[in-house]
Amino acid sequence: MIAAIVAGGIGSRMGGDVPKQFLMLRNRPILVHTAEQFLQHPSIEAVIIGITPDWYETAENIRQQYWPHRPVYLTNGGQNRSETIVNIIDFAAKQLSCADDTIVLSHDAVRPFVTSQMIQDSIEAMSRYEICTAAIPETDTVAYSEDGQCAAHFPERKYLYRIQTPQTFRLGTFQRVYSTLTPQQKAAATDVCSLFRQQGYPVALIPGDTRNIKVTFPDDLIVLEGFALQTSQQGLTSCRPQAFEKPAKNFSFDDS
Repeated sequence: MIAAIVAGGIGSRMGGDVPKQFLMLRNRPILVHTAEQFLQHPSIEAVIIGITPDWYETAENIRQQYWPHRPVYLTNGGQNRSETIVNIIDFAAKQLSCADDTIVLSHDAVRPFVTSQMIQDSIEAMSRYEICTAAIPETDTVAYSEDGQCAAHFPERKYLYRIQTPQTFRLGTFQRVYSTLTPQQKAAATDVCSLFRQQGYPVALIPGDTRNIKVTFPDDLIVLEGFALQTSQQGLTSCRPQAFEKPAKNFSFDDS
């Protein structure tokens, strides 16, 4: 089992000159916090980080500083998220000789509060599904608008979930799915789940965590600092949404 850490972004919405995965969180880069969560899990055999080429040297310096003797590897990221994961999968298959049935947990580099329970739930779900993703129930009212000015309708909140990562699948299945998609389908995909859905795969939902936020804007870093302080004092306990405490059997997203 391997963790595929997507760190190819440049953080344009964050502002500043440093990609957000390299910003400091309690004296360590966010990327380090994220990778450590996977390295601490006993089932994860390797962590592969897809990094934007312009920051490869910085990432290599971090790797040597924090994990000189750990199974952490770097490879170049792509032009978008999907291409970065493709590069990671290729590295795993060719450089590490990972088999087709290898379980891959793909995760955003800037979600440093992924929990061991989420990782374990993702791994266990692979005995029943081809792909799963962490998710939490939506708590806000969500509007659908085609022009960005007027709301056309309001989907029922009880059916809506916020998708997080990890998103988990088997190496060979991803390769087969990706090879069958058109360039237009690949470009339209925003994550691995949408790639699989375009080929008709149900996407199982496993319980996410309210602290498993993705750093996107400057205020997100302030929130993470608060989480980090709480964790240092109390440890990283579960913050699962109550609706997920007893998930329904065969709970998955399938609109076919």
